[in-house]
This record gives sequence, C-alpha cells and structure tokens, in this order.
Amino acid sequence: MRKATTILAAMLIVMFTCSPAMAEDVIRMRFGHVAPPMHAQHKASEYFAQWVEKESNGRIKCSTHPKGQLGSHIQMLEGLQVGTLEMVSVAGPALTEFVPEVAITSLPFMFHTEEEMYAVLETPVGEKLADAFEKQGLYFGGMADHGFKAFLNRKGPVTRIEDMKKYKWRVIPNELFLDTYKAMGANPITLPWPEVFSALQRGVIDGIDITPNECWGARIYEVIDYMSLCKLGVNPQVYVASKQWLDGLPEDLRGIVIQGMAEAAEWHVAKIREEDATVVMPDLEKAGVKINRVTDKELARFRKAVEPVHRKWREKVGPQLYDDTVEFLKNQR
Repeated sequence: MRKATTILAAMLIVMFTCSPAMAEDVIRMRFGHVAPPMHAQHKASEYFAQWVEKESNGRIKCSTHPKGQLGSHIQMLEGLQVGTLEMVSVAGPALTEFVPEVAITSLPFMFHTEEEMYAVLETPVGEKLADAFEKQGLYFGGMADHGFKAFLNRKGPVTRIEDMKKYKWRVIPNELFLDTYKAMGANPITLPWPEVFSALQRGVIDGIDITPNECWGARIYEVIDYMSLCKLGVNPQVYVASKQWLDGLPEDLRGIVIQGMAEAAEWHVAKIREEDATVVMPDLEKAGVKINRVTDKELARFRKAVEPVHRKWREKVGPQLYDDTVEFLKNQR
C-alpha cells in the first residue's frame, strides 16, 4: 500500500511539474479582421488557423476574430506594432497611414487585371514593400483581393465620367479616395461602413464603390439598382503579422506561420473567384441589379482625369517605387 502511494505521489509530481512546460510548448495566436463570418475573408482566416495547427502538429493554436472583435483596422495594426496582437488581414487603404508605399496597390485605374497586381508583387517592387512593412514593425505575409471595385448606385448607371457629378457618393475617410472622387468631378461624402446600408435606403447617399462580391455579401443589392463595372481599383486585402511576435518564435514555427499566410492568401483569392463566377454575379442579376460595363474608351477618360492623383501619390509611395511599377506594367502590356 505504501509502495502504491509512493508511486501515485511520484506520478502527481511529474504531472504537475511537466504541465507548465507542456503548456509553454503551445503557441497561441489570434487572427483579427473586420469581415462578417460568412465572408471569404473570415473563411480564409479559419483556413490559416487549421493549416498552421496541422503543419505544426498542434504546437500552434490560432483563434479567429471576425467583425472587428479585436478593434478597428487602426487599433489592430497598432497592436501588431507593439506585439499585443499576432496577425490580421486588412484592406490595403487602411494600411496607408502605417505603410504609405502600399497605396501603390490601390491607386485608381492602375491595373487592367487583378493578375497585374500580383505580377508586380513578384518584382523588386514587392521586396521594397516588404521592407517598408518591416520598418514599421510589421511583416507583410501576402495579399489577396476581392476583385475590382464597381460603381453602385440607386439612381442611374455610370457610363461616362460626367455621370459622377450627378450623384452623392460615399467614400471612407481616406485621403487617396477623397482625392480620386474629387478628380472625377464628384463631391464625396465620408461615412462609416455600418451606416452605408441605411444611408442608401434613406437617400442620404446615392452611390458607393465596392466589389460585386462585397455587394453580395453585405446585401447592398437590396438598396441599389445599378452596378457599373469600371476597374476603378483592385481592393487588396493584406495579410500582416507582428514582426516582434514573429521574430520571437522558434525558427521552424516562424517558417510555418509565414508559409501559412501565403497559403491563406492564395486560398482567399481562389474562394473569391469561385464565388464570383458561380454565385455572386448570377445572384445579383436575379435580384434585378442592372449591370453595365464602362467602355474602354470611357475608361481612358477616367484614367486621364485621375492623373493628378497619381502625380500626388507618386511622391507619397516613393517616385522610384511608382516609376518601377508603371514601367513594369507598360512592358507587360
């Protein structure tokens, strides 16, 4: 009996002394974003969480936090800088206050296809962007997109640049977007996203620009009648980690997180493309949204109108970075 008691006591000592060490072996991280749970952005965060847990044999446990549960874009990015948050996916324009260079991916009418943006990221431009992130205590882990933004309107279609001044357009309070709308002849109204649906419903605003996928996901098609496809800009979604946190990981786990970010971004893009082709556009048409495509001739006029915006933001993103991007795109086309 005394022997059994001694063995049990030894087992308990081992169990309690090992438990903290075992707990320390599990790296816990949080992945924040502002999209709703049904959106591809959240599904991609869950894909990441599952991927890193599997690849690390359970040594990494990642919880996902949609709908701004961990704060606004700005608050979450600040958390990354000081190491109190581990990872986020955020819209490119939200990053411009931290990494002005990233605005190169959001300039109006810069890209003719989504693939052009990804091709640019494979050049030295992408390396310079990654360096700019690191200088701000951030790690650039990958980029996805939700397609090209379109003009959505409750009153009428946009077919020519002159149509822009007919309507009351909402934009987020972002310098680049305000510059863009003013250059197109509009007098934009800044409005937080949660107020957009009711503002369209009540006629406070007439139109907004978002991607078809986002229109579908947020059910904006219930309060607009027209969608004008115009390639205004790709809506980049950037995967960002805390450099401070990432640098503190064991080397093997650091590699898994970095690869996981790239894997999640790629999965994110594929999911958006699948939804757009099989669900989004058919559903929008069934809902009665009148969809038109702005002609190439008119798009050239839009591009001409926003040239001052490009000149201004060339200085903000860096003349060399901008010129290298433009030169690459010219050669690609």
